[in-house]
Amino acid sequence: MTDSTWLIAYHMDDNSFRQLLDRLGFSWRGYARVRKGVKKRICRHMQEHGYHSLDDYLHALKKPEILKAVECLFGVSISHFFRDRSVWKILENEILPDMIKKYDEQINVWSAGCALGQEAYSFAILWDMKKGACERRPRLFLLASDSNPDYIKRAKEGAYGKSSLKGLSQEIKTIYFHESADGSNFFFAENVKKDVTWQVHDLMKEPPPAGKFHLILLRNSLLTYYPEERRRPVLLKIVDRLEDGGFLIIGCHESLPSHIRMLSPHESCTYLFQKAHNYIPHLSM
Repeated sequence: MTDSTWLIAYHMDDNSFRQLLDRLGFSWRGYARVRKGVKKRICRHMQEHGYHSLDDYLHALKKPEILKAVECLFGVSISHFFRDRSVWKILENEILPDMIKKYDEQINVWSAGCALGQEAYSFAILWDMKKGACERRPRLFLLASDSNPDYIKRAKEGAYGKSSLKGLSQEIKTIYFHESADGSNFFFAENVKKDVTWQVHDLMKEPPPAGKFHLILLRNSLLTYYPEERRRPVLLKIVDRLEDGGFLIIGCHESLPSHIRMLSPHESCTYLFQKAHNYIPHLSM
């Protein structure tokens, strides 16, 4: 069956897609704009495994291995380096210098839902650039996690197409990337890549990684693709892993649930929050 043929034979309308979202506990609002690509992956998966109806497919989700595979098909890897540059400027000029002065031994950072790694590598670049701007730096523990094992594998490889580097300065391209022999890919610098620890981790099914973090990047993942009732308890657990005085960054088009306590927005960035001291996790109902 050709690619065009299976697209005709395995068409999924919005109503069917909504049923699948409801079954998996995803948000229609989050997936509405990216549903075309996700539908295509789902239809291909149905064709490859011989599921000819949505009912058959939904029934198959009772099998854990099928459920996990389908959940991975809903992964959205759209991102780029230094996405939403205003928040990176605040990190570079305000937050990181203060952290470096405050913490002597180690700074812990978590990029939760890292997809193909652009966000984690952006922070690694920012951190590496600080080595010449200060007398001393604490150690960096930079954890990048995602529920999709394929995304983590590709992120660890650190290979990106030319279009992925769009918007980066020539200096950053020269220092932190090298071009493959055939010119098809640009590879992230190995000496900086070593600062990143990669982990397959499902925010919705597993507790947050142990320990406390001074900075958590929770961008365009939990708060976008899950309904309020599912993301609320998960967010509480994530905030509990944030060090007092630490920072939480979400996507520029995302918002925190109403009445969350002890997270104050930055005066010039509405999606950057600082956690108050002596915080007790609580979310008003």
